[in-house]
Amino acid sequence: MKRNVLLWVMLGFVLCSVFCLANRELVSASETGTVVTGGSDLNMRSAVGTTSPVVLTIPNGAQITVLDQAAGSDANGTWYKVSYNGVEGYVVAGYVALGNQPPSTAGPSASAVPSVVPASAVPATPSPADPSTAPQPQKVTVYRTKTTYKKISVPAKLKKQTVIQKNTSGKALFVKKKKVVLKKGKSVTIIAEKTVRGKKWFKIQFKSGGKKRKGYIKSTNVKLSVKKAAGGSVTGVKTALRVRKKPGSTAPYSKVNGRTMVLAKKQYVEVLKARTVGKKVWYQISFPYYGKTYKGYVQAKYIKLAKRRIQKKVAVTVLSEKEFEEEMTRQGFPDSYKTQLRVLHMAYPYWQFQAYKTGINWDDAVKGESKLGTNLITNAKSAAWKSKESGAYDTATGKWTVFDGSTWVAASKEAIMYYMDPRNFLTAQGIFQFELLEYQSQYQTKDGVEHILSNTPFGHAKFSYQDDVSGTEKEISYASAFCEAAKQSGVSPYHLASRSKQEVVTGASSVSSAVTGTADSYPGIFNFYNIGATSGTNPVMNGLKWASSGDTFLRPWNNRYRSIVGGAMYIGSNYINRGQNTGYLQKFNVTSNNTYNHQYMTNVEAANSEALKTRNAYSGMLDSVPLVFSIPVYENMPETNCAAPQ
Repeated sequence: MKRNVLLWVMLGFVLCSVFCLANRELVSASETGTVVTGGSDLNMRSAVGTTSPVVLTIPNGAQITVLDQAAGSDANGTWYKVSYNGVEGYVVAGYVALGNQPPSTAGPSASAVPSVVPASAVPATPSPADPSTAPQPQKVTVYRTKTTYKKISVPAKLKKQTVIQKNTSGKALFVKKKKVVLKKGKSVTIIAEKTVRGKKWFKIQFKSGGKKRKGYIKSTNVKLSVKKAAGGSVTGVKTALRVRKKPGSTAPYSKVNGRTMVLAKKQYVEVLKARTVGKKVWYQISFPYYGKTYKGYVQAKYIKLAKRRIQKKVAVTVLSEKEFEEEMTRQGFPDSYKTQLRVLHMAYPYWQFQAYKTGINWDDAVKGESKLGTNLITNAKSAAWKSKESGAYDTATGKWTVFDGSTWVAASKEAIMYYMDPRNFLTAQGIFQFELLEYQSQYQTKDGVEHILSNTPFGHAKFSYQDDVSGTEKEISYASAFCEAAKQSGVSPYHLASRSKQEVVTGASSVSSAVTGTADSYPGIFNFYNIGATSGTNPVMNGLKWASSGDTFLRPWNNRYRSIVGGAMYIGSNYINRGQNTGYLQKFNVTSNNTYNHQYMTNVEAANSEALKTRNAYSGMLDSVPLVFSIPVYENMPETNCAAPQ
């Protein structure tokens, strides 16, 4: 009897052990998780408990691998053993959302914490990341600057009786089999402009036969009566347009400290008046120059009417979960985007996500970006990341063809697909390559710029330069210079600082010859964004050559200030204001304007790399700034994310 009892006890012990082992293996199985703290970083510690040393900090929204879901517990609740960037440690479980399920909110007592709490309930000086100090979204009103564009609508009158054209090819407009002829003095509204073989045409709207109609007319046949400012852009010039003080070819040029004011091709202006001197039409225009708004006159043939840019401050409100779901559907986000966007919305309720519908088939986009030499990657990468297509790889020598500098080779199709797939970067870091890059003075600050420039030669450093307006010697910090550049260009100072850091910083105490002013061929010339540094054996020299010539965008860039500010004006005019208004679109131009060309950089990893720098600039305020992200959506995308090359 005793033996039977002993056997049953031993059997129970074995079964219990097996069950516990099996259970332990189940909870120890690795699983993907997302850090959700509401804004601050999460401390990874060497052991369970807040008294254990911090191994590293993990950004809010980061993807981690959960190795053990029952690593231990303390007053803060359960702790997980996790892995992040190859480092293992322990974090509080309440700040990790497992799998693809979006969390209801951050914190170990999520069910008791509202999604929006009063400011008084948030610690005054939250520190990164144990749950007791993680901030919650504050119930405050936040604002951002919104840019809209007003359609062209300029009143005008006919100078003479005119036959209205159906188009610009010379075909007359007919209504009920009769040519439409308008009398001299007839009022019309200009709604568009087109230049054909050097001749300017206006598309007009007018009333005829009791109905509104549209047609075309040569610009010489109408007299504009501008009552409200209209938008315009510089056109018809090789490089630059000089501004005069008064209308007329004999009027003196406008100058600032002895230097003639010049406007770059495609630069935005506002048209205030139209005057005729002799047989030529002149526009009075207003435009920014060295941080101020000036007025002057140019011939009308050098200005193309465009939509007027209007900026206003708008309030941003937090969407409920239901409203957010409805907004994602309204925007047209595919289901494969939504899970990650839900996680981001929960962590950063003021963020807004817009679907940028490219209208391009995914396979066509990949093919367009896979053109040899369009996307490059460092030769230090493993073979899977580098192309072996014809012209990219020599099978006889086993070497890759260098396209830029000494190390940049063609990226593989798989690498291009990985970096082009927006779904791979819907994280708290990668999302910043989709941030709209307009200047937001409400929350883009000098301190944020300093954060980007930290651990570089530009961090908390100053330089001297001669001010072009006053002619005096001035001193300014690099961070302040980037902020000045933002004001004059309308481009985010965080983007400008990140772009410069990406292009010219080579180490914590070193920079490339693009910004030293000591290049033998171009002494005293600076190029902080490597503009014009086209691919070749020495792209830096190509950029310095461009910076030393011409007179647009404050060139020649013979001091640091002119390079930082003038370069920002170039980026704003040639990229941001023409639709390539995110880091992603500057790398992968899938806009309708010169698609797959006019790309700022060839480095396939550049947009994601800059995104990480920009994210760091917002450290400490991510949960309360109303950032807007424009995320590309393609036609016929793969059902699952394109994986990184293996």
